[in-house]
Amino acid sequence: MLAASRADTLDVSCHDYAPVVYPFFQKWTADYGKTFLFWWGPTPCIISTDVALVKKVLADRTNLFQKVHYFNPSFKSILGKGMLLVNGDDWKRHLKVIHPKFNEEKLKYMSTLVSEGTRRMMEEWYAQIQNSKTDQAEIDMMRDSDELTQGVIGQMIFGVNNKVYRQFCIPAKEVHELLVQGMKDPPIPGFRYLPTRRNRRLAKLDKFCTSKIMQIMKAHLAEGSYGDGLLGLMLEAYALDNKTLSIEEVVAECKSFFVAGQDTAANLLTWAMFLLSNYPQWQEKVREEILLECPKEGEAPSTDVLKKLKLLKMTVLETLRLYNPVPFIMRKTACDTNVSNIKVAKGTRIMIPIGMIHRDKEVWGADSNEFNPMRFDKGNNASSLLAFSYGPRVCIGQDFAMVEVMSVLVMILRRFAFSLSPKYVHRPRHRVVLTPKYGLPLIVKNVLQLDGYDYCDGVNLCEVGGQ
Repeated sequence: MLAASRADTLDVSCHDYAPVVYPFFQKWTADYGKTFLFWWGPTPCIISTDVALVKKVLADRTNLFQKVHYFNPSFKSILGKGMLLVNGDDWKRHLKVIHPKFNEEKLKYMSTLVSEGTRRMMEEWYAQIQNSKTDQAEIDMMRDSDELTQGVIGQMIFGVNNKVYRQFCIPAKEVHELLVQGMKDPPIPGFRYLPTRRNRRLAKLDKFCTSKIMQIMKAHLAEGSYGDGLLGLMLEAYALDNKTLSIEEVVAECKSFFVAGQDTAANLLTWAMFLLSNYPQWQEKVREEILLECPKEGEAPSTDVLKKLKLLKMTVLETLRLYNPVPFIMRKTACDTNVSNIKVAKGTRIMIPIGMIHRDKEVWGADSNEFNPMRFDKGNNASSLLAFSYGPRVCIGQDFAMVEVMSVLVMILRRFAFSLSPKYVHRPRHRVVLTPKYGLPLIVKNVLQLDGYDYCDGVNLCEVGGQ
């Protein structure tokens, strides 16, 4: 089925990507109902789009339904001691150390991280427009989102003033790409140890990333100053009591947060820009709201200002519903159990196709395949949104991701109008996260002019453009 759909594309107004991303799940659900069992080689898997059953699984606090590393053992070998995959008491121990980094007070410094990277990206756009004879430029939003979020997550991990993060981000991104490619490996025990070209490259890059993190850690510990990033928070806990987190666990957390935070934020921003390009009336509504609530130039909005941007938030929530970066999640049963009167054996994988649940007409209405941010007006349907999972293992970085993406969109919408390039081909694909297979080429135009000059957050863009 996948091979048959490989060449298929969708109309830009079609948001039901199941026929090209997981056609087998769509067919089996139609044939066998909302909950059924299939086999992945020797592994039994239950898949369910029953919201009540899914919430029971995700809300469990007894460690009965555990996080699992999909079907690629390399994920566990590289990220296994990070919060992304640990379970039980280990997860609680990690959470106690890391959770304070994501409180509202800490999120306020996000504007510094977002502002610098977004300003740099926008200056590049302006330079392209200045050098164009058509007063517009074509950009690849997928590529730019990737570069922007790498810088933001890198500084979030290592600290705002630590420039070494750049030496970590590029190889860490390649590690993630190689891990994704490894999902296609044959289910042969020990395959990841074979000296294939990719396995050798993965081992080399992972060793480099580990050494870079260790280098930064040793420098901080020698200075007795831990820094303002996530790494500093973990190092401080380690210095007070090395039983809180081991050095190995601190290293794994840095890798895990990069992998989990960078790709998801980049793709959320990319799909939000796709939808705003596709629905110019909503782009204009959100822009009007931003200009009304954010009159101050020169910086990303504060968290207090973001709370006032109701239309923008609803747009991002609708993006998460239609193009959630993680289209399905998985759990594994720790022992024999019963779920909604279904006997489930130990070791069974429970697969939750969030992308399909987010299109359930019984939950979201007859227009579930359509773009309609107003469905989240007054908080309606918010409890049915599983974009950041649900229950005790809900994504710890969900507020971080929302602040990051909303801040970037505020800065972009203040200065640019954008539309889909004629080159864009609508073909979502699943590579752990949901990405546009052929990138997202957009046409961007400058929409604001002051006193005959274009300004980007206080920078004279005539100078940026070399004029």
